[in-house]
Amino acid sequence: MSTAERLPRESLLWIFAAQLAALLPQFSRLPLWIPIAWALAVYWRFQVYRGRWDLPGRWIKLLAVVLALGGLLLSFRHWFSLAPMVALLAVSFTLKNLELFNRRDAFLSLLLSYFVAATLFVFEQSIPYAIYGCLCVVVITAGLAAQLGSHSAAPRRALGLSLRLLAQAVPLMLLLFVVLPRLGPLWAVPQSSGGASTGISDSMSPGDFTDLSRSDEPTLRIAFDGPVPPPEQRYWRGLVYEHFDGRRWSLANHRYSGGPHWQLPPARPLPEVGPRYRYRVIQEPTNSRWLFAMARPNSNTEGVEEMPDDRLLRRAPVYSRFAYEVRSWPRESLAAGPPLSLRARRRNLQLPDGVNPRTRAWVRNLRRRGLDAQQMSAALLDFFHRDFTYTLKPPALGADSVDDFLFDTRQGFCEHFAGAYVFAMRAAGVPARVVAGYQGGEWVAQEKYLLVRQYDAHAWAEIWTPARGWQRVDPTAAVSPERIRDGLESAAADEFMQDSLLPLHRISILNRLRLQWDMINYRWYSTVISFDSDKQQSLLQRLLGEVSALRMALLLAVPAALALLGILAWMWFSGRGARAPRSSRLYRKFCRRLARAGLQRRSGEAPRDFCRRVCVERPQLAPAVRAITAAFERAAYGGDAAAEKQLRLLLRRFWPLRAAAAR
Repeated sequence: MSTAERLPRESLLWIFAAQLAALLPQFSRLPLWIPIAWALAVYWRFQVYRGRWDLPGRWIKLLAVVLALGGLLLSFRHWFSLAPMVALLAVSFTLKNLELFNRRDAFLSLLLSYFVAATLFVFEQSIPYAIYGCLCVVVITAGLAAQLGSHSAAPRRALGLSLRLLAQAVPLMLLLFVVLPRLGPLWAVPQSSGGASTGISDSMSPGDFTDLSRSDEPTLRIAFDGPVPPPEQRYWRGLVYEHFDGRRWSLANHRYSGGPHWQLPPARPLPEVGPRYRYRVIQEPTNSRWLFAMARPNSNTEGVEEMPDDRLLRRAPVYSRFAYEVRSWPRESLAAGPPLSLRARRRNLQLPDGVNPRTRAWVRNLRRRGLDAQQMSAALLDFFHRDFTYTLKPPALGADSVDDFLFDTRQGFCEHFAGAYVFAMRAAGVPARVVAGYQGGEWVAQEKYLLVRQYDAHAWAEIWTPARGWQRVDPTAAVSPERIRDGLESAAADEFMQDSLLPLHRISILNRLRLQWDMINYRWYSTVISFDSDKQQSLLQRLLGEVSALRMALLLAVPAALALLGILAWMWFSGRGARAPRSSRLYRKFCRRLARAGLQRRSGEAPRDFCRRVCVERPQLAPAVRAITAAFERAAYGGDAAAEKQLRLLLRRFWPLRAAAAR
């Protein structure tokens, strides 16, 4: 490679800085060999610049491509998702360094950096990532600016030019954000489900919800359109556990569970009365299909389906923050549904043989009293109320976990009470099931939404009776009513977040700051991330009144005209240069008055020459013109303040047009 063809060192540094900025957030998600390969490619290119190595030949590049493809095949099992596509883009980006030869290659690599930086938003759309994405664009644009000339690669100059270009592009960006047709976001493309997430799982055993009580991560943000339900009605259902293996409760209806082979249920008719609650839920990613809502829910959001057990499922797993609209009819406001089918009855009376014998015997004794389902439920709740303790640190249970809990330890969390209650009701012949989700939430008055965190995870029970159908029963409320009314922090008191390494929740100012940050995030998602076609149409109707082709054209033309006028004004003001000294401004006024009298000063004509010509052409003006010219020369060239004052006084009396009229 000849010296003339080499990319300058500054250009290479800018290219690699742009590549590093674009790739850095992806390093934690990419296989480890890709960052290592990128570092080796950069090192090779620097050795080429130093003249120690040559650019790799055809066979070496072919070998690198084969190794990269083999690495991708071994690293990803599923190719039809975003993660391997992003990895393929990163590998192509890396291999391009092996043929980084001239300016054209530099521009190609930098333009590719924009795409790599954009993949950042496939996985994260939070404010910090948005700020980092903007910084990436600034660095990449500076890298492009650095390729323009020999003096443009200086960091201050390149960054300054980048900032000016991007600042000029901001109005256009905002306009296009508002008016361009909204397409599905990039992050809506299916992603790999291999990543783990914190939250409720598809099964429950004693201790699972206790673990969730240690996390204060937000999971739901709910804004209501109309009345807000009281705390005791805030049950956000997500999963229904109907199968019990003696230790663990799990989903049983696989057709509607959201598993790999699930199918859509037949649509149910909506109640004749209107919904009591309308709200919008913003759910954090769970990598699963289930959504959270109050019973009985219905949603018009595309891709959201209503299940027969009063749950909502999404057709695609929730890999990123997802917003959906819900209407809910509380069950007590509806008539009893159809009779329970034999299959559903068997499913909700299922119990494994040979487990928890003491509980079965105790229930048989209750049944001998002739209690019906409601009386049996009341007896169980009274038993919990009298002898049990609500705690975040329940003792370990043995193989017969329900027996141990009911008759030995008598200390538990919500999953202990719900599981034991449902087991006892099934043993008594009453169809029952465990429901998992969240209960309660913190009302954020400033932004008017309900913030639900992971520690609000809750399990409760539902029983079926012919008169009322499925009805909610919360055994935890019988032991700790403050858990339902005031939340976990109030109910658990000193045990709340006790195992946290730093008990930051006890510092009030940090709690307020954390809530402020959540409000900012909520506003960010509501305004920017979830700006879909419906919101766009609503905004345009507010701006234009009627969305027509003519008004859309005006919406585009008026800002464009204003921008052009602004640019022209800026060019006019910036082209005027520094303001002239006062003596020069006074002399220009003198020249303008003579020009109006027919004595135009010629281009390049010195003041003294102009004075001589005026004295010849208009002798009657000669004394005043000589005095003014002499005062100007002393003020402008000698810095004489008294002469400048004299010039101003002389100019007040100098009106050549009036003098000519008087004659």
